[in-house]
Amino acid sequence: MTAPILVGEIATRGPAADSLGTLVGAVRAAEAAGLDAVVLDDGAAPGGSAQGRFETTTLAAALAAATETIGLIVSPLPADQAPYHVARITASLDHLGHGRTGWLAGPADADGRTGELIEAVRGLWDSFDDDAFVHDRTDGLYWRLPAIHRLDHQGRHFDVAGPLNVARPPQGHPVVTVTDPALAGAADLVLLEDTDAARGTKQRAPHTKVLLPLPAAHGADEAAALLADSAADGFTVRLKGADDPVLATLAPLLRAGRPRHTTLRERLGLPRPASRHALTTV
Repeated sequence: MTAPILVGEIATRGPAADSLGTLVGAVRAAEAAGLDAVVLDDGAAPGGSAQGRFETTTLAAALAAATETIGLIVSPLPADQAPYHVARITASLDHLGHGRTGWLAGPADADGRTGELIEAVRGLWDSFDDDAFVHDRTDGLYWRLPAIHRLDHQGRHFDVAGPLNVARPPQGHPVVTVTDPALAGAADLVLLEDTDAARGTKQRAPHTKVLLPLPAAHGADEAAALLADSAADGFTVRLKGADDPVLATLAPLLRAGRPRHTTLRERLGLPRPASRHALTTV
């Protein structure tokens, strides 16, 4: 059996986030235990205070410099952020972390705004072909003009011309993460709460990876049985800090024998998406 995906959730305020050093220690401990990624949760934590709160994209940039292999999934950016801003920030983070960034998109909504946001952001990530930048000093050529593409997205909520002013991310697209099964078709990773939702999501969107919360007091055998019953691909676990018991006990059992990969997509077993322009570029 393939080792399950394991993703920690760390609040960016509260006891585990009283300083940058505390957060760095927690994420490094998760990395040492073999976790695939951490979700940097920008929501309120019980007993937390605003004083210890960190904005997650800024925090992810600092953590990228302090870690080597673990994925860093940032919380939803403010609801009024335009697709261009979201795409630019997440693409920049993916370059800074050498392909370790994930983006937790906002929840599904009745008018389809989040789904359209994901569509537009993915299109902007494809603004440059992978081989667009040639840096040819002899001919004075920085990039190949045919390898840059406008998006010209016109939708219900967004009009986005593009192109993005950041090279295509190392992963092609950072890992798009959602918490609502209604958005699974547009996502790479889905974080859910119950086994029935996991089964249904895997049936409708088999390309996605689906995670469930790791039940308390479960051993490795019980965890494996839960995965088999739900068709999920792994677990999320709320981490209280660097000394959380799950990092010293269950996590190493679940991670035994799993290879260390360089990008978050590789760690999760997700393919690197080809650019939408790959077949039309001359």
